[in-house]
Amino acid sequence: MGKVVSVFMSVLLMLGVSSCSHQIPVSINETSRTEISKVESSLEVSEENSNGIYVLKIETNGNVFYADFEDNSSAEALKEKLNSSSVTLNMHDYGNFEKVGELPFSLVRNDEYITTSSGDVILYQGNQLTIYYDINSWNFTRVAKIRNADSTLKDKLGEGNIFVTLSLEQDKNV
Repeated sequence: MGKVVSVFMSVLLMLGVSSCSHQIPVSINETSRTEISKVESSLEVSEENSNGIYVLKIETNGNVFYADFEDNSSAEALKEKLNSSSVTLNMHDYGNFEKVGELPFSLVRNDEYITTSSGDVILYQGNQLTIYYDINSWNFTRVAKIRNADSTLKDKLGEGNIFVTLSLEQDKNV
């Protein structure tokens, strides 16, 4: 730790010296460059972890699924809602290709015509969340995708009505 602080102070000193009106030549040897790179890398990792890379955690019937959020304002709005507390939905089968449940809030929509696949987590009409275990095409907003979803997802979700708890979890794969 002392070495990191020493290198960091050296970097600050060099920045301060280079900003003076009188230029003083400063020499950085290869060891210092390597140490500076290590400090920069550790700062990047710390910053990334402190920003919180989160995944959607989906719990039902003794199963836990993790879904990666899409890059859209609907997914961001869902993250904001789940940041304050988890949400439990009563979901039911619909059309033999999805589980659907009403959210206790509405989210902004980013609908586009898409074809779903197993593991898609979709916002429908701004206030319903669906988990697809088969294919369907319509105007939807994809908010997340369950990791490693396959043809067994329907069985894992269960038949009939189920309770699904949605929450945020820090991504351990980052």
